[in-house]
Amino acid sequence: MLIRPAQAKDANNLAALALQVWLHTYAKEGIRDAISVYVLTEFTPEKFRQLIAAPDKLLLVAESDRHLIAYAVLAFDTPQAAAPQAATELATLYVQAHFAGRGVGSRLLQDCAEAARQRCGNGALWLTTNNQNARAIAFYRKQGYSKCGTAYFVLDGERHENDVMARPTN
Repeated sequence: MLIRPAQAKDANNLAALALQVWLHTYAKEGIRDAISVYVLTEFTPEKFRQLIAAPDKLLLVAESDRHLIAYAVLAFDTPQAAAPQAATELATLYVQAHFAGRGVGSRLLQDCAEAARQRCGNGALWLTTNNQNARAIAFYRKQGYSKCGTAYFVLDGERHENDVMARPTN
């Protein structure tokens, strides 16, 4: 497995991977219009090209045999009141289901903390995860993260509770 910074040429594959992981994780009751509109608007190749080019973001990809299998997005200089020790948000960590449990997420998370340490002098990260996503919560807890607050994701007027999680500076 190779972890590297994303390039503009990855945009199509990132959009497809994001759609797949998001739908598998959150569309547990099926597809409805609000879900379709959200994923088709948010996970586009153009949005990924913009994200890759953004100076305050870092997008890392994990690939296996030239296939993208996971990605992570860091947002620098994004303080979170519930996690004052961390100024870098782990905005996204998506691993294709076929590769879950193989250490891909752990490696990406380690590389993200190292990137934050190099850029900010502090490898502490904060993140949000849906409080119904038991698998993600267990993964982050295993990596030393704990809940320190609550945030909400709003989709079609519905509020979905997220846990704010952070790990002490390492």
